[in-house]
Formats: sequence, structure tokens, C-alpha cells
Amino acid sequence: IAKYCDVPFTIADATTLTEAGYVGDDVESVVAKLLDNADYDVDKAQQGIIFLDEVDKIARKSENVSITRDVSGEGVQQALLKIVEGTSVRVPPGGGRKHPGAEMLEVDTSKILFVVGGAFVGINDIIKKRKNSAGSIGFGAKVVASEDDDINVRENVLPEDMIKYGIIPEFMGRFPILVGIDNLTKEELIRILTEPKNSLVAQFKKIFKLDGVEL
Repeated sequence: IAKYCDVPFTIADATTLTEAGYVGDDVESVVAKLLDNADYDVDKAQQGIIFLDEVDKIARKSENVSITRDVSGEGVQQALLKIVEGTSVRVPPGGGRKHPGAEMLEVDTSKILFVVGGAFVGINDIIKKRKNSAGSIGFGAKVVASEDDDINVRENVLPEDMIKYGIIPEFMGRFPILVGIDNLTKEELIRILTEPKNSLVAQFKKIFKLDGVEL
């Protein structure tokens, strides 16, 4: 999509982010990466797209508010709030650590499109719990999703499940569209292995061929 719209695009990893002042990347580094991809053209970067991967790894560690700092979890979500909503971020030019004499570039993030994604392992258990909490006693009761039933996350996931998973409500509120994705089927996995130009199967055929083995 970014190529089609001719806007800069960057993929960042939420796992490397920490609160400001701790070892790791500050959330501003995400914007710095985008600016780098836009060849330090601020206007261009302000129209860009940022994809933040592995967001499930910055979920709150426990459901109750902790007294100690959750440096790489909830703290990162809180730090991301303002950037996602739109604020002025000061980014050092040339991508280096802040040089004491260098002019900082100001990037306004209000028009940057943020897309976040993650695996959210175990979200189906949270959905099951929610669906079963209505109670299932009596003749007219609906018994939903027993343990062995595989629940379709795409059809059933709600923002409240994400919040239960450990995404703070304010962060969830910045993302109006929530999309669950189906598991790949066996057939789709086979297509991925065989159809693309440099598919894994083709690569291994080549590697075996070097030793004169026909795969």
C-alpha cells in the first residue's frame, strides 16, 4: 500500500522499545526510522506509514496495576500514546544518538498512519472465558465454546479481550479498527512453500543440486 501511495514506510519491532531513560530504544526511534526512510524529508515522513510488530509482547505483565515499573510493557504503551494520537517528535538528523550541537528535526505525527500487529497467543482462551461468563445453567442456557472447541478469533475478538490480554484501554482506544486473522490452512502453507518465485522448496532444490542431489 505504501508503495502504491508513494509514501515512506517502516516496520519497527515493539520488543526493542523501552521507556525513556532505560537501555533499549525510545519510542521516538520509530519515527526516526521513518524519517530515515523518507531521506530526512520531514513533509514526506509526516504522511508515512509505521507498522509496529510484536505488540502483544508489550502487554501489561499482570492485570492489576503494578507498583514497580513495567519498563518494557505498560510503560512503552503509555509512551506510544501521544505519538500515535499526534504530537511533535524531535528527532536527531542523520539517525545518530543525539549530537550535542546538531539541530533537531521536528516531526508532527498526527497524519502518520500507525498499524500494529502481533500474535496474541492465548487470546482465544480470553474470548472463551468471556463467552462462557454468561452462565450455562438451566434449560434455555446456551453453552458456548467448550474447551475442545476451536474458537474463530477473527469473528469473535473484541477490544475488551485485548484489554484483558494486557493492552491498556487508552492504547486500545487509539486504534479504531481491530482485525483478527484466520490461521493458515494446510493448503495455504503448501502454496507458500511452492508458489513464490524464491520459495523455500526452490531454494533447497538449488542447494541440493550443488551437491548433485535431485530433490
